[in-house]
Amino acid sequence: MQPLTTAEARAWYDDDPTHGFGHILRVLRLAEFLAREAGADAEIVRTAALLHDATGAQGQLESAARGEHHHASAAFAREVLAAKGWPDAKVAAVEEAIRTHRFRTGEPPRTREAQVLYDADKLDAIGAVGVARAIAYAVSHGSPIYAAPSAQFLESGEKTAGEPHSAYHEYLFKLRRIRGRLFTPAAQALAARRDAVMRTCFEALAAEMEGRDFAHLAADAPEALLGPLLVARGWRLATAESCTGGLIGSRITDIPGSSAYFAGGIVAYAYDAKVRLLGVPWAVLEAHGAVSEPVVRLMAEGARRAFSTEVAVAVSGVAGPGGGTPEKPVGTTWIALSSPEGTQARRFVWPHDRMGNKKATAEQALRWLLEVLSAAPVGA
Repeated sequence: MQPLTTAEARAWYDDDPTHGFGHILRVLRLAEFLAREAGADAEIVRTAALLHDATGAQGQLESAARGEHHHASAAFAREVLAAKGWPDAKVAAVEEAIRTHRFRTGEPPRTREAQVLYDADKLDAIGAVGVARAIAYAVSHGSPIYAAPSAQFLESGEKTAGEPHSAYHEYLFKLRRIRGRLFTPAAQALAARRDAVMRTCFEALAAEMEGRDFAHLAADAPEALLGPLLVARGWRLATAESCTGGLIGSRITDIPGSSAYFAGGIVAYAYDAKVRLLGVPWAVLEAHGAVSEPVVRLMAEGARRAFSTEVAVAVSGVAGPGGGTPEKPVGTTWIALSSPEGTQARRFVWPHDRMGNKKATAEQALRWLLEVLSAAPVGA
């Protein structure tokens, strides 16, 4: 039984930035570390790592259907190892690890060695390297680095007709889910750090592409324009915030002189805070949940009462990364605005990470408030 060497494996891969030999070496290092931590068979893990994307010759992996490459690589591994005199049980163990290493396959990794390879391969898809690989893959396949995801994609993962699958789409559809799909404790610990790096990078990419990263610094930022409109009407403003945790009030009070029109805000995060501070009935919370139109309307009206103001804005949402449901996925947000003309509410589903969802909610709440004040006649 002859061992498989790294030099031998080099011949089966090209220098493709996503699945080339650089990827193999990174996965190999990760797999060897995880195998030690998990007590897995190091020889099986090492061999599976060297073979997991091999199909026999440079370039053949990309020419084969990506959806079936794990089967092709497992079959090739059997040929290689049988020629080296490996016993069938060990060959089968390597095959299983390779066959079950894909994120999208329906067959989960069951052996410790298969779980180690799966985790090592997925860890290379997140973090700084993961971001670089996603962008490189998009560029090499003629796809954009960033494209605004459709509402349908955000809800179901299904693109609309003509919608490109950008690197950002891949982040939303697959990469941000990887952390919660790993098996070994060491991989989970490392994934926490890499996931945070990846989310920061992709959310910064989206913010820069959409112009959200500088909007709050501009002279025409909504919080900078609210004051004259409120003062002209003799109105004062209040806020009721849940998912944004005071971010709206913070942006309003960043403007000098905001005490002339901003009465204050309530951060009512827990159910009992919404009940005690804003007067939202328990029955409504239990019937509809905190992230709902009835609750956010009552929050806005409760803030107006609490501060005796003419207008109030309220927000409640699922900021993430957990807490979502099929009916209310992560990013679901309700914003309500209560004024002398009544109370209105709007629903949004943001595609960002926790901080990105909070920022998007605050931005939209302020812009809607500006829209309403700009349309209302002075003296109303």
